[in-house]
Amino acid sequence: MTEYEVPGPGASPDEIERVVVSLRRAAGTDPDRYLPELGHGLLRLGSLIATEPGRLDEAVDVLEEAAALYRRLPEEPPHFAGLGIALQRKALALGFGFGFAERYEEARETAREAVEVWRRLVARGVEGSRAELAGALLVLGGRLADTGHHHEALDRITEAVEIRRLLVDRTDGTGRTELASALQELGFKLGEMGRQDEALVHLRVALAAYRDTAGAADGRTVGDLGGHAVAAFAVGRMLMGLGRTAEARPYFAEAAALHAEIGAREPAAIAFFDDIFARHGYRVTYKGGILAWEKIRGAPETTSSPETATGPDTTGHPDASARPDPAVRPDTPARPGAPGRPGAADGAFERPGTPDHDETADRADTASAAQAGSTTRTGPTPRTAPAASDEGGPAPAGPTGRVAPGPAGPAAFERIDHLNAHGLALAHSGRPGVAVEPLTEALALARAAAVGSGLAGSLSLARTLHNLGLAQAWSGRRAEALEAVDEAVHLYRRRLGAAPGTVRPLLADSADSLGSRLAGLGRHRDALAPATEAVALFRQLAHADPDAYRGELARVLNNLSIRLCDADRHIEALAATEESLELHRDLHRDDPEAHLPGLAHALTNLALRRARLGRHEAVAAPTAEAVHLLRQPARPRPGDDVTGLAESLAWLGWYLRRNGHPDAARDAERTARRLRRRAPKPGR
Repeated sequence: MTEYEVPGPGASPDEIERVVVSLRRAAGTDPDRYLPELGHGLLRLGSLIATEPGRLDEAVDVLEEAAALYRRLPEEPPHFAGLGIALQRKALALGFGFGFAERYEEARETAREAVEVWRRLVARGVEGSRAELAGALLVLGGRLADTGHHHEALDRITEAVEIRRLLVDRTDGTGRTELASALQELGFKLGEMGRQDEALVHLRVALAAYRDTAGAADGRTVGDLGGHAVAAFAVGRMLMGLGRTAEARPYFAEAAALHAEIGAREPAAIAFFDDIFARHGYRVTYKGGILAWEKIRGAPETTSSPETATGPDTTGHPDASARPDPAVRPDTPARPGAPGRPGAADGAFERPGTPDHDETADRADTASAAQAGSTTRTGPTPRTAPAASDEGGPAPAGPTGRVAPGPAGPAAFERIDHLNAHGLALAHSGRPGVAVEPLTEALALARAAAVGSGLAGSLSLARTLHNLGLAQAWSGRRAEALEAVDEAVHLYRRRLGAAPGTVRPLLADSADSLGSRLAGLGRHRDALAPATEAVALFRQLAHADPDAYRGELARVLNNLSIRLCDADRHIEALAATEESLELHRDLHRDDPEAHLPGLAHALTNLALRRARLGRHEAVAAPTAEAVHLLRQPARPRPGDDVTGLAESLAWLGWYLRRNGHPDAARDAERTARRLRRRAPKPGR
């Protein structure tokens, strides 16, 4: 072996590192010859040291170096595949390393790039790329979950399962273990989202696949045994959390027997599985059973051995007040003391700089019929969209015009409608905290009704999630609101192709709300994508039906301008505000009373955009025009953000006074004080 030849399997990290050092020197003088081999060496080195305690940060740097190198090489399959592997392994390392919490978003975007690389290789028909794509999708699912994108994570994991299902060889069963691993991941994700019944189905299928491989002629690796053990333990824990203790015992016994087999074959691996059990409140007893810590602390050990018919004696989940979590994901090795997944905490968020506001940032259906199939809209241009079936054509409609319900029956949908209408009425009356209870009840009913009900069930569930998210947001429960609206958006996206006429306006509303929810948690760059999507959807709608959707397009353009401003893209923010203003002028010209608040918001936001760009002399004119409009008597309506408008004018008054416009400043400040007195109380 020469000094430039990367050693084969079994080589130590030090041996590989010595070759990498030599290859770095050689690549500096002859890159065409040595860069590919250097990339291979870096991949080997980074992957190997990632498994050693305390070297994850070093591994991330090495894998990033490998990715940067492969980006320099032509996009030919061997080199491009190297880029995909480097990105995927870097994302994996970032996902479970100590001290990497601040780099979770980097991990997510790295995993996303890896997926795109493998998609392109699949499109070229490169052998083995579909299996690699499935693995990359599972890593991306984990990283999306780390950053709170749970429903997108579920989509990616589900896609990975479908790919691995197709890759199973029906003749010899090759690929069953990989499918079991993906199904296991899907079960864990559903369990994390509180959908235990669905999670159990997938975990049991995964477990059956692991059992099918138990008699394989070539035997099973310790990794296969570990996946089997974790799946059995997860099913047992989930059943315990649901109070089904007797059903759980055989699964714990199965996990304990596999634990013993792993220990006999590779004793060093036992610590890893013991840590998984301990993280969830269980331990393996000296008799070889699995028992909850709670019982171990409170009574002598009487656990039966795993060979008995009943399995270990268990007393229930150690913390009955908590929702049982699934077992740790296979792509995220448990590490004692590792930080948990970061969740966005509720609480006040102060946007730096000018006091921008969303103009009627959230929309909610205000008629109960909207919950089952029609698109009843608030504001001056109400419109009822045609119902549609799963195939995109007209669906049977009842007397109220909504889509005919599926197997759940009309009574279930009527109850969901009623609870939604009641919750929204409470929220709009200034009691959003009280509104959460009926909307939560509606959500439970809608989840049940959605099963087997086609488009009607999906839309009912999505609208309920959307409305619950609004109530949660208005009552300060921002993280919960984000999860609800995020799921609504994903449900609508899945149905858009089946019934675009019905779903497009609903998706547009929810995408706009998702942008607001993300921004409210300080995730301004993440908020840009759904805000941009909302504008694109409303453009399509306004092009087809201007009278119905010009106002909505103006509103979401304003909100997009705020998202852009928060992301420090001020020139683009100004352009979006100017377009919103022109639409508001047209609307106000057609119906001055109805559109006066919208035009006033647009004018003040134009002044704010110009101030942010330092265009001092151009701030006074739109501020003065807004003040003139607001002198006209008008009663605040539920959708009017009077408080936000007052804050903007008060800030503009300060700004104008500071920049030599005392008269305009005085008028703006007086108008702000008058608006504060007019603001609805109680309000949101």
